[in-house]
Amino acid sequence: MTERIIPVGVFGPIALDLTMNAGSIRVAVDPTLKQAQVVLKTDAASGPSVDAIRDAVVSLNGQTLRVRVPDAAGGMSGSTTIRMGGSTMTFSGGNGVQIVGGNVHISGHGGGKDFINGREVTATGPAGDAVTPITAEIHLPAGSVALIGTHTADTAVTGALARLEYDGTSGSLTAERVGDLDATVTSGSVIVGEVTGPLDVNLTSGNLDIGAYSGSSARLNLTSGNVRMAATSQATGRLTVNATSGCARITGAAHLNVRRRVTSGYVQVS
Repeated sequence: MTERIIPVGVFGPIALDLTMNAGSIRVAVDPTLKQAQVVLKTDAASGPSVDAIRDAVVSLNGQTLRVRVPDAAGGMSGSTTIRMGGSTMTFSGGNGVQIVGGNVHISGHGGGKDFINGREVTATGPAGDAVTPITAEIHLPAGSVALIGTHTADTAVTGALARLEYDGTSGSLTAERVGDLDATVTSGSVIVGEVTGPLDVNLTSGNLDIGAYSGSSARLNLTSGNVRMAATSQATGRLTVNATSGCARITGAAHLNVRRRVTSGYVQVS
């Protein structure tokens, strides 16, 4: 295993600005914590994932911590992911995959290699070339905010973030409680237990599920996506929904100032 502990030389809430295209991102907000803690790790002792962790660019400006984790050589940047029934298939770089009579045939530039759980099993390939998943483990003091950009990384947030800006492609985000939420999602999924502040979401071929919305303004822009949201009696202000070939079902919002525009989609507000 390889770990890189990133020092955070300030106390109190911070603004985390993290870009990591693949792997997994774990953010925990702890009201008892005085200083943020950030660790990048992978199961391998050497190889492209270890190189990516070593080459991650980190800067601290005031209370803003900026972390840029480069793509591991041979990783999944620029990939396409298909999600079906809780399973995922990711295609990157080509040429192709064929399944014939229960046998799997993989072809690619320079010859294909086979990996199981990040370990290369190709008979003639060097085991050290395997790309193992990178995990970012982040602990933040209460009042912190986060800006997260990713392609396929699965992101989980526990505790209450004051604000979350999320830009994801083919990845998933789960969060317990967020103040302000600004999300751009393409072919991914976002599940948030509670949003207490302004809500602004652009959704393309993805899924958004918000368990309880109690903010003062909400804008949902969806294209071929699906939205489920429950507003609470504490929610106020305007709810704007623009749907193009998308489906939105919003409950508990009859008391809000609702504006909707629908093109070949379906919007139900009750």
